[in-house]
Amino acid sequence: PVVVGFVSAALAISMVFDVIRGAAYPNPQFPWILIPGILEVKVGVLVDPLSVFMVTVVSCIGALILLYSVGYMANEEGKTRYWFFMLLFIGSMIGLVIADNFLTLYIFWEMVGLCSYALIGFWYKRPEARRAGMKAFIVTRIGDVFLLVGIIFIYFSVGSFSFAALEGSLAALKILPSLLTAVPFLMLMGAIGKSAQLPLHVWLPDAMEGPTPVSALIHAATMVKAGVYLMARTHLIYSASAPELWLTTLIWVGGITALLTATMGLTSVDIKRVLAYSTVSQIGYMMLTLGLGAGVSYVFVSQFHLMSHAVFKALLFLCVGVLVHSMGTRDMRQMGGLRRDAPLTFLTCVIGVLALSGIPPLNGFWSKELIFEAAITTGQYPALLLAVLTAAITFAYSWRLIILTFLGEKSDYAKKVHIHEPKVMVIPLLILSFFSFVTGFWGSNFAGFMGVHPELQVEAITVILSVVAFLVGGIPLYYVYVRRTPPPESFGRGSAGAVQRLLFNGYYFDKAYYAVFLNGLRAGVQKFRRTHPGILNYNITMITGGLFVLIILIFLVGGL
Repeated sequence: PVVVGFVSAALAISMVFDVIRGAAYPNPQFPWILIPGILEVKVGVLVDPLSVFMVTVVSCIGALILLYSVGYMANEEGKTRYWFFMLLFIGSMIGLVIADNFLTLYIFWEMVGLCSYALIGFWYKRPEARRAGMKAFIVTRIGDVFLLVGIIFIYFSVGSFSFAALEGSLAALKILPSLLTAVPFLMLMGAIGKSAQLPLHVWLPDAMEGPTPVSALIHAATMVKAGVYLMARTHLIYSASAPELWLTTLIWVGGITALLTATMGLTSVDIKRVLAYSTVSQIGYMMLTLGLGAGVSYVFVSQFHLMSHAVFKALLFLCVGVLVHSMGTRDMRQMGGLRRDAPLTFLTCVIGVLALSGIPPLNGFWSKELIFEAAITTGQYPALLLAVLTAAITFAYSWRLIILTFLGEKSDYAKKVHIHEPKVMVIPLLILSFFSFVTGFWGSNFAGFMGVHPELQVEAITVILSVVAFLVGGIPLYYVYVRRTPPPESFGRGSAGAVQRLLFNGYYFDKAYYAVFLNGLRAGVQKFRRTHPGILNYNITMITGGLFVLIILIFLVGGL
């Protein structure tokens, strides 16, 4: 499996050089479904800068995670099932991003969802893992239904599932009004479900019940990146159909998601959940960026941050995996003082946190600065405010993770365990740390690759905003977790305790959904069951009564 992963990565990288050289790909199409006079569907591969970029990210990050898995899963049962679904997961995501039409994209979209369900619930003997897998499957299906309806709308409006046909119809204005009204909403809902944006974000924190390499793959290369890719691929629709409405919607969906989920990371004690909330927040950044304006420039900025996030979030999850694998716990309160026991993990995790919190010269700094600059250039100051506040909170929760895990004194539990750093698990950490440095300097090259030629330079105003964000997030963190004046335990009392419980419970989204959709539906089903007691006389009476009412209605309608 590891060899397959690295061969895929090598082939993807070779395509990058072909695109840079301007090599022409014919993008052939082959007949797939043919119903004469009714339906003709062709299937093909789309090779363009966006698809090649995504294939490279997915395959390269995926290969490193597969290598890491050799050590992480060495003593686990069900390894055949694990490797099968991991390879299918990566392959399905590759198929999704190189599909040249919406129907093929949707098939791979569902395959990605199936793999996530199987891998999140990999340890199916644990009730929490089974529930998490099922929750991810059900919640993402909500968005999938919207996406399917949107694809059907596109077919009846354009007469084809092809991306090229949609683009041609938009350019020629040969489209039905429904395409410009319903489709943007339907596509956005599909992306919200897959990329765990508000209000369908609740599945991703629970998805941490799967093995840590699975978490890394979901967050860095596959599942949640599918929604961002869909928005980038269909960005032309949002630019053509009431851009003031739909682009603004993208800004607010992404911005509010980024801010609220970042605050959730401030109180979580589960180290993987902190990173999960971080992913939802950073995906919100990407959505917000896509809403800043029409044109490929904003797609480029969003995808540049996607690449940065893929690298440093894979790094952070794999660092955390070293600790979880050795200690058997995800609770940061049972850690502390691990920097000496796991020096390489500590060093690489600090590099990942530096990138996540946007410290130069790491890649997260450059991509975040471009987002700030894009918001300033377009005059979207509410979006800029959301982005800066999110950056401040990101700085706080990311360094809180470092302090609670690696610094300070060891907990009693940590004193009893020994941290292992197998070479096969450390090598991916070192590679990803290296790329966390270098990819930030690839901005100009990446822009040219995407067909954009902006002046990529750090503006003084964006640096000032970053410094303000660091101070706003860092000063309270220093006093609470380093100086302990006041100590973090003091926030559990009074009004501060109420706010802490609000954040710890994720603004009670889960409890509200369980109350309405689970308990409410269960009560409704129980009441409905009472009308079906299984007594033959009762059933026959109800059927006869229903037929009698139906006959009366038929005569009444006929008389009218």
